[in-house]
Amino acid sequence: MMKKALEQTSFPALAERVNALYNEEEDALLLAMLGQEYVIKHTGISLRGQKAPDTHEAVLRDYLSSSGTSLCTSPWRAIGDFTKQPAAEFRKLAEFPLAQYVDEFLTRAGTLLPLFDAVQTPSLIGSDMAITVRALPKVYLHVELSQESQEFPAEVWVLFSNNAGDFLKGENLQLLAELFKDRLLSLLRIY
Repeated sequence: MMKKALEQTSFPALAERVNALYNEEEDALLLAMLGQEYVIKHTGISLRGQKAPDTHEAVLRDYLSSSGTSLCTSPWRAIGDFTKQPAAEFRKLAEFPLAQYVDEFLTRAGTLLPLFDAVQTPSLIGSDMAITVRALPKVYLHVELSQESQEFPAEVWVLFSNNAGDFLKGENLQLLAELFKDRLLSLLRIY
């Protein structure tokens, strides 16, 4: 959604489709992404009263301009289902940086999960912990975390809700996973 499109968007109609709150007084949308509240106005997108970073804005504009209508989590899908970019690149940018923090995250999960809108869920692969993250109101992430063992290094896998491609283009799904990684690493430093 280009800046011009945001200026001309009818927020009340959009709010229902993307599951955002509409503030009639401000003629603005309130939309959560990874546990943070964004304010979307015709003039731009803000986070905590400041202009949202460009990467956040790119994901949010794509989400707002999508034709998606409903959430469908299962079956969970890998990034390769949505983009032609090599999975190795995705693993390097979104998953590997988290692997070294699996032990730390597991011990503090109870404190951290609510801060980025996540809940513990059953593992699909028998990992040490699995979580489901409400990344956007209608786009979820399923994250599997495995601690290091004698046979294997620590690993993290990020999957997307089945409908994710209805709301975000492949490059913005990767960006969303990178934003998740950045948010989680930031919370680990703070809490």
